[in-house]
Amino acid sequence: MSAATASTNLAQAPPPTESIVTLRPKGKAALKQAAEAARPAPPAEKLSLYERQEQELQHFSSLLFGGSALNTAVEFGVRLAIFVVGATNPGGYFTPAPGAASLMHVALMMTAASLFTRVYNAYLEFVYAKCPHYRTQPEVDHALKAKADITGRLLEDLESQNWHDRMTLLMDGVLAIAMMYLNPGFYPGASGAQHSWLERGARLLVHKYVLCFTMYWAHRAGHVVPWLWKNVHGRHHQSTHPLSRVTYQAHFFDNFMNAIYGHTFAQIVVPLDHTTYYVNIFLRIMESLEKHSGTSSAFNVAHNLQRFLPYAQMPHHHDLHHEGSKRCNYTFSAAGGLWDWAFGTRKAGRAQFVDCVKKQATPYDLAQTEAAARERAAAEAALAAAQAAGGAAEGEVTLEALARHNQPDDMWIAVGGVVYDVTKYAEKHPGGRQVLTDVAGRDATKDFDDVGHTAKARMILKSLKVGTLRGAAATGPKLDEESFWNGHIAVHAPILAMVGVVAATGAPGVVPLCAFCTAVLAAETLVCHFNP
Repeated sequence: MSAATASTNLAQAPPPTESIVTLRPKGKAALKQAAEAARPAPPAEKLSLYERQEQELQHFSSLLFGGSALNTAVEFGVRLAIFVVGATNPGGYFTPAPGAASLMHVALMMTAASLFTRVYNAYLEFVYAKCPHYRTQPEVDHALKAKADITGRLLEDLESQNWHDRMTLLMDGVLAIAMMYLNPGFYPGASGAQHSWLERGARLLVHKYVLCFTMYWAHRAGHVVPWLWKNVHGRHHQSTHPLSRVTYQAHFFDNFMNAIYGHTFAQIVVPLDHTTYYVNIFLRIMESLEKHSGTSSAFNVAHNLQRFLPYAQMPHHHDLHHEGSKRCNYTFSAAGGLWDWAFGTRKAGRAQFVDCVKKQATPYDLAQTEAAARERAAAEAALAAAQAAGGAAEGEVTLEALARHNQPDDMWIAVGGVVYDVTKYAEKHPGGRQVLTDVAGRDATKDFDDVGHTAKARMILKSLKVGTLRGAAATGPKLDEESFWNGHIAVHAPILAMVGVVAATGAPGVVPLCAFCTAVLAAETLVCHFNP
């Protein structure tokens, strides 16, 4: 053995036993130490719901509807019931018209749609988990809040949502059976009319624009009419950080009327043949899930296939819409961006701030952001020229002073000529801290007004006032209610017009269907009138 090896072994050997013994505590101290050693280790800290969900996202997420075994049983039980009704009722009330699909085929289609939804949802959530660089909201915006899930919903909201999910699934079955009863030819069958490929494409596009038109106005009503927001549509927006699992989690009546105003009305006005009808069903599932996926990338297959359409919208547009109660980007479809543009509610969202969104931004997004930047630069130049005439009076803030407050721990913004300190509020902001960080230290009037904020948001902003912007008219944030179309009667008028179009088709069953929709619109208008 060499000297080096011997010295190494000696260094690695334990110290003599005597030295260990002399280091042991004696008396009461020894007993106390032995008792602590014998005490069982404390249990590992229980994971929060948010943390469990983050772990689940690392593999394909749960296939249960809303994470509920009961709701999943209801979902497939409804489909089985529809199949049984169709199988045991030959020649009865639910007999399809020649060339139309039977209730059994409808039940099988609904089952296939449910299974496809599971698979595509798992795919999108897998992308969200494995590709954080494609997230439309920074990870800091998804920080765990007290007793919240990964999408920002409180636990009590999740518990009540289970009931709405269950009712949605039941009403889904009711609508399917009702349409077969009212219009035996509603669901196209394989033996029915078959259009040419050119006609299929044209019909599908017009069908989508019809579908999006009525849903646009129903969706807009849910935001701008206070009673509808508070009691119906606001439930869906409890998820301020969208994830595809929340796509169909809303108030059951919201889902039910959307199914009528969307697919049902569009199929009556612009009927699709068997092949195109089912292609559209699956395309709509993909679009809806992608809209809520929280990511913006080439993995959003359905939207990227349609980005060539005029004013097409991508998932990042609807993601912005979910940040609280943003009154913009109401459309449910890539093609539906046309209606947002036509009625002044199409906004670029995070196209100027987030790298993955910049890559997915459409030409119109880029034009919007460039125009906004030019407008802001011109306004700031005019203000700077006005401020050069002299110093700021008491309570006035110059652009130079405003620009110094542009750090995460010191954020001021100007809206409508009024300066606000949003530093402490940033953590509570429904759209996340990063949205405010991006505009800190400058005039954010257009950014604030463009997305449309509620009266509550304006009241919060008012409480954060620190002064006025020197040389600017101190008007404060624009009142979103100034739009004619945001009145509780005006916003329902286009839906009523579409009800008239559906009635004018003379298709079987449209009279009771349109009568029901008219009654709902009248009731909504009256309730909203007396509950402003």
